[in-house]
Amino acid sequence: MPNVTATTADLFFSEIWSPELNRAVEFKLVIMALFADWTGRMKGEGDVFHLPNRHNLTANTKSAGTDATPEAITETQQNFTVSTHQIVAQEIEDFAEVMSKYDIRNEYTLAAAYALGRAQDVAAAALLDDNTTQTVGTLNVEMTDDNFIRAWQYLQDSSGMPPYKGVVSPACWGGLLKIEKFTQQLYNGDTQGRAVHDAQIGRIYQATMHVSNLTVGTAPSSSGSMWAGDHFFKIIKKAPKQDAWFSPLAKSWVVATDQIFGAYEKQEADEAAAVTTDNLLHSVRLQSLK
Repeated sequence: MPNVTATTADLFFSEIWSPELNRAVEFKLVIMALFADWTGRMKGEGDVFHLPNRHNLTANTKSAGTDATPEAITETQQNFTVSTHQIVAQEIEDFAEVMSKYDIRNEYTLAAAYALGRAQDVAAAALLDDNTTQTVGTLNVEMTDDNFIRAWQYLQDSSGMPPYKGVVSPACWGGLLKIEKFTQQLYNGDTQGRAVHDAQIGRIYQATMHVSNLTVGTAPSSSGSMWAGDHFFKIIKKAPKQDAWFSPLAKSWVVATDQIFGAYEKQEADEAAAVTTDNLLHSVRLQSLK
């Protein structure tokens, strides 16, 4: 006797599509938000921001009956060009949008926003590796308490004013969780077990530390940074903005989102009298794991 099988009953079977899309993983965007916002200093026109230096003068001994010699310093400047223009664009045919179970335009609007935000964080992260003079830690090795004490000292030696900021990779942060001074309630006053339950460390030597997957470097090595004030800053000439129009002949939506911005690291004017030099004084490169 013939049986009703999976083959003969195939036309009776339904196929179910998920009500939600399996969206790509998105990293938390952290770094650019930590940079000082100098956008208001460059409103309107212009693509180059000029930052003149003002150095210190010399205290000379005044001899009786002798005129003092006036002091004049030929100052220098730092120039920052806002030139990064990025765009994300799609053309979505009306047929595809009508037939789709999912809201295609909305989904790709969300994806465009993340792509541009991520690009800003990557641009900011690239600066964290610049300070080759003031560096602590070793690539591909967990950071130590002594590393952070030395980083704090670098900033203090150059009169960097606290509170400080810092950003490291998850692997580096994991290493910090092994250091009792950062997790033990006798040191940090934490009676709720946040270090164990929430992987929370908080402030380290006057620096509020943050974690980012986008720190510069390729696994297993990564560089973060600890800095003072507005050593790192950003200028947003055009915040991400979406424009769209419908083409009646192509019967499609053309959607484009763009941004114009710059992420920068400034050099501090040296403290010594009558010099005209600048250096990366208010940041410390933190080398570790990724």
